[in-house]
Amino acid sequence: MGSKYTSSMYLLTGLFITLIIICLTLTHSINEFKAVYQKKAQAVFSSSQDMFLQHRIMLDALRSFFNASAAVTTKEFEVFAKDLLKIKSAVAFTLTPELELAYISDPSILPELKPLTLSMMDNGILHARLINYTLLTVKIDEPQMPYLIYAISQKRILTRIDQEQDVCITYQFEHSILRSAYCDIPAATGIWRLFAYSDRQFITLNEYQTRFNLQVYYQVPRAEVIELFVIILSIALLGLAFSLLWFFKAKHQQLIERIECENRSKLAVMASINHEIRTPINALLGYSRMLKKTLSIPSEPAQQGTSKQELSHIVDKMIWSANLLYSVAENTLNYSKAEVGKLTLDQHAINLREYVGRIQEYYQAFNTTSGKTLTVSVSDRLPDLLKLDGTKLFQLVTNIINNAFKYSTGEQVHCYMDLHPSFNQASASLMLRVLIRDFGEGMPMQAKRALDSPFIYQSLSSSYGISGIGLGLYTCKRLLEQIGGKLRIRSQQGRGTTVLMHFPCQFYHQKQEPIHRYTQQPLLLVDDNLFNLEICRGALESHFAQIHCTDQAESALRLFKTLRPPLVIVDYRLKETDGLVLIQQMRQLIIEMDDSTWESQYFLLSANDSDEIPALGRFPDVVFIQKPFSLEVFLSKLAAITPV
Repeated sequence: MGSKYTSSMYLLTGLFITLIIICLTLTHSINEFKAVYQKKAQAVFSSSQDMFLQHRIMLDALRSFFNASAAVTTKEFEVFAKDLLKIKSAVAFTLTPELELAYISDPSILPELKPLTLSMMDNGILHARLINYTLLTVKIDEPQMPYLIYAISQKRILTRIDQEQDVCITYQFEHSILRSAYCDIPAATGIWRLFAYSDRQFITLNEYQTRFNLQVYYQVPRAEVIELFVIILSIALLGLAFSLLWFFKAKHQQLIERIECENRSKLAVMASINHEIRTPINALLGYSRMLKKTLSIPSEPAQQGTSKQELSHIVDKMIWSANLLYSVAENTLNYSKAEVGKLTLDQHAINLREYVGRIQEYYQAFNTTSGKTLTVSVSDRLPDLLKLDGTKLFQLVTNIINNAFKYSTGEQVHCYMDLHPSFNQASASLMLRVLIRDFGEGMPMQAKRALDSPFIYQSLSSSYGISGIGLGLYTCKRLLEQIGGKLRIRSQQGRGTTVLMHFPCQFYHQKQEPIHRYTQQPLLLVDDNLFNLEICRGALESHFAQIHCTDQAESALRLFKTLRPPLVIVDYRLKETDGLVLIQQMRQLIIEMDDSTWESQYFLLSANDSDEIPALGRFPDVVFIQKPFSLEVFLSKLAAITPV
């Protein structure tokens, strides 16, 4: 399971163990409570059985006494019965056939016999009833007194059952109910009923025409239940505390591991950037020395053609090395922005066919350098104009093509562009589909991890001879995800690699402005860096005849007022001010001149992204171009603008 779930698993495991301990504790305590109840109930049932067994023995002894004697006098019965029953909580007496009292074991209880009621049943069985006594009736072999009644004192029974602590004992006789003192407590309700137990026994003495019901009720003392709840609550709190401690310890460990991973990643980034930058820089330095050496050697007229070809070859390699260096810088910058989620689209109308043509021309210069050939084809379904972020599209396409040129072992790289088949012109949002395929050895499965992580295993990097960083594909994927596109990669060893990219775009229906209308008109170029001025001027001279350059804002305003250029390119960062303020001042000049025929199109040049210039939003008609200055991008944006 992924590391992101580890801390949660620790927490759930701790809570699960705590729950098990609580269940075991609760089960054990309930079993203990039940065992105590069963012990008490068994003692009550056994005591009751012993008590009535003793009374039965006494009754049988009395009956045997009469059966064994020819004649029993009152004195003999009184002496025998009194000695036999004095500790058994009972009294015995006999009845005549007329149901009159004959003998009695204890004459002192005669007053208690007054409520005695006697009745003869139809089946000849005598039925006797006496308040506060339980009566057992038997026949004896005495014609003058054929009935012997054995009276058990219920008060004595009650005194005996009151000796049982914490147990409610109930005797339910035919005409009376006896309850122990513990039965006076309120019955358990609510949750306390879970800790109350009861049981009953039905006892029938058919030979004595007697039956009764014995019930035992036991309620666990609330102090013990509260103690159990306190123990369970303590276990729960301790378990929760340990679970949280375990959880935060795991989170802390994950944080440490993530920080260590980020530190290793930063070191890997720095090491890789160091390698990736040094490679083209070393190439530039080497080719520069070669160029200088070649120029310093006088060549014969017959060798001038060869010398020019050699110089052109060296310059191509220098440009290619510079392109690689720029690609590394763009990848690193986009990687950083993708990590913090600050990528946005800067969409403008682009003549896609001319745009693609310039990309193909750009790579044709490096065919001999790389030993590979790029073929770009565009679907007939694509319109001439599309509204999209040309800078990011250029970065993405060239990044993937550069990877193919740099790492693929094949000699061919194909690029195909069309619209996603699920979209049409009625769609509010479109996707430009770009498919780039090489025909090299392909990538192993583990190499695709570069799409999810910018860092690849050392074994992979060594097998490909690269530095171990996958910023290229990773950055492309993150960039596309943040702007609403997507990237897919399919690769098989021995069959090459295919990269499919979906890039957001929109249809553009406005008429294209011809570029040639500007070629003979003044173009004002403002940049406080003389090196940048020289580079931009050199790039623009192939298409524009009148290029006026300045590195000062004051001078730029004078030239603007004098030349009235239709095209103005201004660098964002100037010494005295910034480019947007300068553009605003130029607009103010037009207002002051009150010339309705004076129209100028402004371009803002910056090394920053457009979203890093907050004030740019207040100038919707200013076209943004990101450095380094690209003539192809400039011409594409110029071709798509409409007259102001």
